[in-house]
Amino acid sequence: MPPSMGRQEAEAVAHSGSAELYDCFVRLAQAIFAAPIAALNLIGNDSQFTVASIGFPKGEIPVEDSVCHVTVLKDQVLEVHDLREDARFAEIPAVTGPPRVRFYAGVPVRGQSGQNIGVLCILDLAPRTLGRQEREMLADLGALLEHELSVQEEMDLAGKVQQLMLPTAAPDIAGIEIAGRVQPAREAGGDYYDWFVVDDPDGAGKRLEVVLGDVMGKGLAASLIASEVRAVLRGHSRYTDIGDAIARTATTTRHDLEANDRFSTLWVGRLDPATGALDYVDAGHGLAIIASQRGYRRLYQDYLPIGMPIEDPWTRASDVLAEDELLIVVSDGVFDVLDDSFDQVEARLHAILDPGLSCTQIVDRIVSFSVSHAATDDVTALVLRRVTGAAAHATPTSSTT
Repeated sequence: MPPSMGRQEAEAVAHSGSAELYDCFVRLAQAIFAAPIAALNLIGNDSQFTVASIGFPKGEIPVEDSVCHVTVLKDQVLEVHDLREDARFAEIPAVTGPPRVRFYAGVPVRGQSGQNIGVLCILDLAPRTLGRQEREMLADLGALLEHELSVQEEMDLAGKVQQLMLPTAAPDIAGIEIAGRVQPAREAGGDYYDWFVVDDPDGAGKRLEVVLGDVMGKGLAASLIASEVRAVLRGHSRYTDIGDAIARTATTTRHDLEANDRFSTLWVGRLDPATGALDYVDAGHGLAIIASQRGYRRLYQDYLPIGMPIEDPWTRASDVLAEDELLIVVSDGVFDVLDDSFDQVEARLHAILDPGLSCTQIVDRIVSFSVSHAATDDVTALVLRRVTGAAAHATPTSSTT
């Protein structure tokens, strides 16, 4: 059954997180078979889309002008010793005109649906014949590409699920402006932020709880554990103070963290928007500050992350967020580009402390700065300010750049 893929779908695939993977397999095919041309082509009903290639331009051609539209209907390697002598292909433009290819070998590639969607192929400018072992190697390369594409698709899905779990609405409490953003190093990562409203366990009214967590590592495993830690902490936070909530979260998630050789840093704050009273616990995170034109102060405690062999007491500390101050919490992906030094923080604050900037604009500046300075880890930023007499509003932006 022929595949069905349109231009927009093919372009989306071509520009997905798999682009580097496509290029890698094309380079492998070109090197293994010493072929001047190698390509990965996606085949639609009307067009062939070359999404990765060496020696042949990327882009779209009519499907009838390709060899791969025949290969994609097969279940095995198609080899053509001399295209000029094969009536099916002798008149296609790549044979009659530049680059005047003569030899072709391609292996069909299946998508997640089990249907062939493309072809990994090699071409030469002179007739040649693959040996049995070479044909097997090409088939194996196609099977390996299918496997990697399947893993990539799962990663893409995990990343989308992780983004959906981030806050998408303003907290239901007055007097707060807040924004957050995650820029994972891969499709999914171990960073997350969160905010939600809780009842103060001492009966003092509603409080806004904000969280920034960072599970060690990147990729699917880190994102799954981050989702677990987030959900467990949310549950415990509704019934107790933040120190006890972190301790209970550590107990609940200990097995999964230890089994995967992971730990998670956490910074958790609980704010009274009316007074600015802020309780917080820093479980191995160390990257939260209160900043204003007067300078900044760190909200830091010398506690271990959760998931370590020894558990800390995680007792809450307190501060006050004034109306002209910002609460800024970031992940170590931001701190890494500052050479792990707080000496550079104050020099950078002038760029984000303009009172005319919204929290969303500040978050975007922090993330853009980190990405532009080649951050290699997940980058997350959360910014909060009190807005006296205003309704709460937030603009979480969790998209990737």
